[in-house]
Amino acid sequence: MFDVLGVTTLVLLATLSAWLALRVRRAQSPVVKWCGLVLASLVSLACTAAVGLTIVGFYRINFPPYQLAVADMKVAGTPDQVARGASFGAFCATCHSPDGKPPLVGRNLATDGPPMGTLWAANLTRAGEIEHWSDGEVIRAIREGVHQTGRALILMPSEIFRHLSDADVEAIVAYLRSQPAVEPNTPPTQLNVLVAFFIGLGLAPTSAQPPITSPIIAPPEGDSREHGEYLVSILGCRRCHGENLTGGTGGGPGSPPAPNLRVILAAWSVQDFVHTLQTGIDPYNRTLAEGMPSKGISAIASDTGLKAIYQYIRGLPPIDHRTE
Repeated sequence: MFDVLGVTTLVLLATLSAWLALRVRRAQSPVVKWCGLVLASLVSLACTAAVGLTIVGFYRINFPPYQLAVADMKVAGTPDQVARGASFGAFCATCHSPDGKPPLVGRNLATDGPPMGTLWAANLTRAGEIEHWSDGEVIRAIREGVHQTGRALILMPSEIFRHLSDADVEAIVAYLRSQPAVEPNTPPTQLNVLVAFFIGLGLAPTSAQPPITSPIIAPPEGDSREHGEYLVSILGCRRCHGENLTGGTGGGPGSPPAPNLRVILAAWSVQDFVHTLQTGIDPYNRTLAEGMPSKGISAIASDTGLKAIYQYIRGLPPIDHRTE
């Protein structure tokens, strides 16, 4: 993946501004000479730096820093696996469906914000490209954020999904394989120089994660703190509520701040917590923020699982830091 036109444009701008800097030195007026020289030189340096950072960004996209092997495996696709994988459908549909629910036909993620090129969440039905991927390649994409070709994925939350147990990630693959084909396939990702520049600058990481080299086994299902900690990890609670669950910035720019769960749950009963996640209405009859994926959480976590999450968070040491 490389934006030839964009990089070429930056190189031409750097070259042109350097040429102008040389030309303006011949100006008779000292003001024109020195102002033009400084301005043209700054533009040339900025464009040259942008070229370098953009190339670094494309290198990081195309050549992740990890040697990620593909597991030679075949998911059985049992009815139980498909049913378990379907519970993750609401989470997948957040990005991979235009209306937030199956079928997972893909969605253009570059419609809002600055231009990023072509950036689609892929069609995950049998009409999409993963139909031609091995089960190991699909699992690698989910947990390690790497495309079949070896390039890094963009915006795939693999830093969360890498905590998925082997059983859960295989269930997701079983569910995806069970879905009928829904045309059309999504266009291939083609990022422009703006995205590569920010990745090269270190402000926009790719989804590539260190390789998973040993089995991941989830704690037995139950209302234990261990099972609750596992669910908190795979549901991405820390992405919004902060690493210590003491409040965070929410789902991204423009999102309301996510509250301190350790303070809130100290005042709630386990029944309050379960009811809130299942209905989207808190004990004070207030609707949860729009970005809170309560339906997706309650689909993945059973009543017992929600109780386990409560037990885990309530068992953490109290912290006074609060958010509104």
